[in-house]
Amino acid sequence: MCWRRLPPGPRTCTRPAYTPPPAPVYSWTGLYLGGNVGYGWGTAKDDATESTTVLGLGTRTTTTSQSQNINGVIGGVQTGYNYQFGAWVWGFETDFQASGQKGGSTFNGIVGGPIAVPFTVTTDHKIEWFGTARGRLGVLWGPNVLFYGTGGVAYGQVKDSAALNGSLAAAALTASAVTSFSDVKAGWTAGAGVEAALGGGWSAKLEYLYIDLGKTELTTAAAATAVGATVLAINGSRTFRDTDNIVRVGLNYKWGGGY
Repeated sequence: MCWRRLPPGPRTCTRPAYTPPPAPVYSWTGLYLGGNVGYGWGTAKDDATESTTVLGLGTRTTTTSQSQNINGVIGGVQTGYNYQFGAWVWGFETDFQASGQKGGSTFNGIVGGPIAVPFTVTTDHKIEWFGTARGRLGVLWGPNVLFYGTGGVAYGQVKDSAALNGSLAAAALTASAVTSFSDVKAGWTAGAGVEAALGGGWSAKLEYLYIDLGKTELTTAAAATAVGATVLAINGSRTFRDTDNIVRVGLNYKWGGGY
């Protein structure tokens, strides 16, 4: 801007002060897709009842309870949608995970009675894959870091098996049987995490989830015969409860609303 002084004289010019543009603000609103990798450490709790009948002289029963670890690497994909309102972010996320989690144990016991029968139970447990569908609610710590809680439903392919062996030394007889269960189980999940915006629509997260896939029931029946008659009969009834803890890191790309 220029003007001439009065009385007439040289013109004086000034320039407006430079104001830098405001720094871009990240928006969490939008649809995203990403991948993750992590580790799971779970537990299969085994509550069991073993009963034996020897020579038809009555049935004797014993109960046991133990837990087996189900550990391994996990990895998968996730997708979801966030909506930001002020310092709060609400969203929904679903994911699908491949799992290498497995474990097992061997238990030795004796069913007492007039004739004691030692037995062995060998169990095997696997979580072959699982997924979740969860709501998320978080609060921003600064514009680029989100702390959130999450919870919803979980489902997964669970495989449990039990091999039962019992022996009657006096008659040199052994009774053996194997049963297994493999099916999709449903349950619930809850957890928390932190996610940081990296710019350009990219963000990275660290997340923990607890997963409960419910109970599995197995019944095992084994028998040993001699001279056409059942000398030793063993029945096992087991209830497995599969739970899991997972920690994973993930990378997301979001369409729209970033900077």
